[in-house]
Amino acid sequence: MRIDPSAFSSQAHVEEAFDQGRWRQRLSRAAVFVAEAEGGPIGLVAGIEAPEGDGAELVSMWVAPEWRGHGAAAPLIEAVREWAARSRFERLGLWVVEGNLVAEKAYAKAGFERTGRRQPVREGEPAMEFEMARRP
Repeated sequence: MRIDPSAFSSQAHVEEAFDQGRWRQRLSRAAVFVAEAEGGPIGLVAGIEAPEGDGAELVSMWVAPEWRGHGAAAPLIEAVREWAARSRFERLGLWVVEGNLVAEKAYAKAGFERTGRRQPVREGEPAMEFEMARRP
């Protein structure tokens, strides 16, 4: 899988330093969904309880570059939406790096709208991201 590091708030060297216990802890609180085609993974996404405790958050969305624009994102987004609804969250949010028009369009098509909130993608860096949200 090829991943665009600029699209994520964390960095590979940080994640690679996590021990098995940290990964198990992270996965224990996440609902992770994988899209497959042609015998292999083509995308993934996770849903977690929002850090602020005000709902759920769609995180770690990734679709293989060769599958972008072919509808692979929609079922992944829907899987997290269904999980959030089953879990009785009243809000489902996510963050999009500014300028990622393809991602913003996919989320808008799934009913997400900009909330007006913005934040740096990573502390100390100029790149910004904006929040989108919807009811599950």
